[in-house]
Amino acid sequence: MIKYHQDHIDFQTLHQNNIDRLQLEMIAANSHVLEIGCATGYMTEYLTHDKHCRILGVEPVAAQAELARARGLKVITGLIDSQETQEQLLAYTREHGFFDTIFMSQVIEHIADPGATLSILKGLLNPDGYLVISTCSIVHWKCRLQILLGRWTYEDYGIFDRTHLRFFTIKSFRRLLEDNGYTVVDFGYTFEDICPFKILFDTRILAPSDLLRLIPFIGMRLRRAYTDLFKNFLATQFVYKAKISALR
Repeated sequence: MIKYHQDHIDFQTLHQNNIDRLQLEMIAANSHVLEIGCATGYMTEYLTHDKHCRILGVEPVAAQAELARARGLKVITGLIDSQETQEQLLAYTREHGFFDTIFMSQVIEHIADPGATLSILKGLLNPDGYLVISTCSIVHWKCRLQILLGRWTYEDYGIFDRTHLRFFTIKSFRRLLEDNGYTVVDFGYTFEDICPFKILFDTRILAPSDLLRLIPFIGMRLRRAYTDLFKNFLATQFVYKAKISALR
């Protein structure tokens, strides 16, 4: 099943409120990257061709991994939390060196024991390397509203994806990173503002962030202050960049 696929990424056309833009900006050009959950390789291809990174991908869905290889990318087919995949990665690092960046986009929520996996990943990073990792927020206002109404309905995509095994908030995920030996150095999030018209008619009109940005001269600063203040209520996805803590 091909669930996640894009032909390519045009970084310049990505909106500022786009998780791919936020997380790709955190990956340095010319770096050695492990992308976990590379799907069909569209972000791997961008990092290879546009940022000149040297990349190894890991993808559990064989059909998606084959499409990534068809792009000329190097991919291991397997689950990151499986011993076999971890042994292949350790063998790769012995031959090619440790990674400057481990990139894990919207994968951690599919793992039964994320803490154990995060601990193992430290053994694949350079001492001064980074983990760039994103997930979705279970406390977005839409999720809160559904739960308030007594509904928890799994879906094919999104926060309530039926394949999600774990659910996180911004604070709980930061704590998970810190508890497993990482120090956060950067953070970003995407948001969907609350809007009565969105709730009633699925149309975004007169959301607070839209009104704030109309204020002359200071509108965009007010909008940013508003979304930062209420990010636990508005954030849909978020990304952390973290390094290995000095005291592991």
